[in-house]
Amino acid sequence: MQPYRSELIALARQAYYDLAAQDPLAAEDLGEFIQIKFKQQDDFYGSHLYTENENSALRVREINASYDGDCPVVNGFEILNKYFDSAFERYPKLLAFGEDVGRLGDVNQGMMNMQAKYGEGRVFDSGLREWTIVGQAIGLAMRGFRPIAEIQYLDYLVYGMAPLTDDLATLSYRTKGIQKAPAIIRTRGHRLEGIWHTGSPMAMLLHSFRGIYILVPRNMVQAAGMYETMLRSSDPAFWWSASMDIDIKK
Repeated sequence: MQPYRSELIALARQAYYDLAAQDPLAAEDLGEFIQIKFKQQDDFYGSHLYTENENSALRVREINASYDGDCPVVNGFEILNKYFDSAFERYPKLLAFGEDVGRLGDVNQGMMNMQAKYGEGRVFDSGLREWTIVGQAIGLAMRGFRPIAEIQYLDYLVYGMAPLTDDLATLSYRTKGIQKAPAIIRTRGHRLEGIWHTGSPMAMLLHSFRGIYILVPRNMVQAAGMYETMLRSSDPAFWWSASMDIDIKK
């Protein structure tokens, strides 16, 4: 009484093969019907894993970095700090919160002085519970804010896996692009110096986060560009840096 689309297509294909063996010309209309249904199925069930319109991160115009001949060499965190200062000024709905983001300015000082300048309502600390950090980021993003949520080290992402995989990664896909949560989850690690804080669950990220862009910058100039790209898009991102204490030209 209520057949599934897949059942109709299966029956049509079976009929097509039986008819094509006897009269190929007569099977042409049925073949066209099947192709139309396949395209509909792809739209219904295989689209919008990522944003597909002009708000896609892949459609943000690339701006190559340029350097003056006499530019100074600075620490990597200083580049991010300068970028965040600019971003908070340009994006009034930008928020940053999480583990040691507020008062300390994050463990690598990328957010240094941001709380003092932009207030505790926009830059603030959270409890040490990754599940709720991710949940807050999703809720804020769905309500129009642009949150950057800090999970201090890569290893502890495991404790936020449920909302990341079940909610953030699949929201656009499940709603066919109607709902968006352009949250940025920020962390660091992967120096392989120990089993805590600097581990490397890379397979977990690659296999579990389809629907979230994974950003792995080589340096902090590239990192600033990645942040800017995501803030101009409606896609979620996972930002992951091995270290921010390297020296690099401004």
